[in-house]
Amino acid sequence: MYDFKISHPGKILIYQSGITKNDLIEYYKGVARPLLKYASRRAISFKRYPNGFPGISFFQRNKPKYAPSWIKYESLGIKKKANYIIPDKIEDFLWLVNIDTLEFHITQTCVPDLMKPDMLVFDLDPPYKKGDPLYKNFKMIRDLALRIKPIIESFGYNVFPKTSGKKGVHIFCPVIPENTYDEVFAAAEEIGKEIVAKIRNVTLRIAKEKRMDKTLIDIYRNHTLQSMSMPYGMRATDKGNVSMPLTWERLAMTESPEEFTIRTVNDFLKDFGDAWNDIANNRVILHTK
Repeated sequence: MYDFKISHPGKILIYQSGITKNDLIEYYKGVARPLLKYASRRAISFKRYPNGFPGISFFQRNKPKYAPSWIKYESLGIKKKANYIIPDKIEDFLWLVNIDTLEFHITQTCVPDLMKPDMLVFDLDPPYKKGDPLYKNFKMIRDLALRIKPIIESFGYNVFPKTSGKKGVHIFCPVIPENTYDEVFAAAEEIGKEIVAKIRNVTLRIAKEKRMDKTLIDIYRNHTLQSMSMPYGMRATDKGNVSMPLTWERLAMTESPEEFTIRTVNDFLKDFGDAWNDIANNRVILHTK
């Protein structure tokens, strides 16, 4: 019903590992079921690489004017609106891969109310100096996430981790979607301050010159229509890393985000299943001061 022709399926999208457009198309077909559980009916933004990675890229929020009529969208924004694509089937993602999209990012809101988050999120972003190996601090961030987990839980949340696919770890806390973005941000800020008070060498200060060697607890992803890398989405990296939902036990065992790539994830899912399968049943009421 939503058939379309894949142009240049053999086009290389990741030069370091030879990943082609068809490789990425087949990967997304394979993870369609869990991916759609976490990305369907959410506003997305996407990053395109017309000549593959590494190469020039651009971040896009607006639905291309030439997109098929079956791709749904909503006009969203505060001061300036954009026509965000609201995917509800795997073909939406495949069409975007066909126009050289290598990364997808999702908002923390879902149809029917795209302005009331159903996730409270934290992005653990390690210090990074130019010239450092990209994943130099991953184990430190992994261990930090394990230390932060009980702090967040003490506020009444159930917490679900995933690799960012690059150098960080993301923590998702499912909430009942009845609060505004501002209210969710205020809750995240209170938790963030508690984390900073209890753990050394972390900060809420986003400016790199202000945080130096400290890890950023990025609570600002909870602002209106901010986004996070899509669960099971590929990142633009040399090996085609995937932003991988994990159990806390598996995260503790993970040595590098490169363990999860578009060439390994489908086998991993066959062996271990979807770590976030029950996330929707773990929503709680947003805590208040």
